Amino acid sequence: METHPRLTSLFASLLLLTGLCSAPLRAQEASTRTYALRDGSQLVYQEPGFWRTMGSMPSDMGTFVKDSFTKDSLPWLGAITASTLILIHYDQAIYDGARKTGRKLSISSKDKTRTYVTVGGVALFRGPSDLGSALYFIGDGWVTIGTFGYLKIYNLFEHDWRASQTANQLGEGLIATGFVTELMKNIAGRETPERETGKGGVWRMFPGLGEYIKHRPSYDAFPSGHLASYTMTMTILADNYPDNRYIKPIGYTLMAGLCFQMMNNGVHWAGDYPLGFAVGYGIGKAISSHGRTAARRVPGAREKQALSFAPYLSPYGGVGAQLAYRF
Repeated sequence: METHPRLTSLFASLLLLTGLCSAPLRAQEASTRTYALRDGSQLVYQEPGFWRTMGSMPSDMGTFVKDSFTKDSLPWLGAITASTLILIHYDQAIYDGARKTGRKLSISSKDKTRTYVTVGGVALFRGPSDLGSALYFIGDGWVTIGTFGYLKIYNLFEHDWRASQTANQLGEGLIATGFVTELMKNIAGRETPERETGKGGVWRMFPGLGEYIKHRPSYDAFPSGHLASYTMTMTILADNYPDNRYIKPIGYTLMAGLCFQMMNNGVHWAGDYPLGFAVGYGIGKAISSHGRTAARRVPGAREKQALSFAPYLSPYGGVGAQLAYRF
């Protein structure tokens, strides 16, 4: 089931890593650092500060809400709403199909993620033990925290401000995404597949905080917090490392595995995914574009090479196509 009773330990681990890995910078270092990209453009970062990034969370959340309801976002809101309604209509059939596929591929329908490190009764690390739990683990908060830790340690040795600032944004994003999705879950009150008492899961809106905590799987399906946190992580990484061509293709492939397994193990319906994805993407964009003291994009000296194709209609009635290569 999708539960997060370890949220306190996750946050404590986040702060511990920050304290250990945030070494003081030398006074003579420049106030900004520039990172050249393959297309000739640049990313410019100011000196990163963890608490400064965390302090920008209210502003970033405001940006997320504001950007979600602009004129330009209306088509996306329509697409999210339409896809959610369509998937909800077919949720039971999609879920049954996912379970059938899982059995055919011998992928466990049980979450076999287990605790590997415990200190004082507090779980400090959970991890997968088979393929099914590995797919489910992709969307776990530990993945974001692990990425945070890796980037902080990398900065410790390489003095890489981009890595440090990206880590700071991931820390902020994990907390912001958790808050937003938990709020939405408490409002929607949708049953998870494993606890369904009606076809497609019963919706009991506004169950109340006490009831929600006590019987969480009966209320916390919509939207998917795992997908939201994973999408947020991938979005922030892609925005800070736009010249890394592997983040998106690998990221979306892993996302497909995560979405399948969350249905296979009875945690989510397919209808829980569009809003979960949108929340993660929106928060990731708000934090990476506004929340970082870093980075502004500086136009480069040259553009990416690109091949384009477009239909052509002349004012005299001729029809054709245009093929162009920009270099």
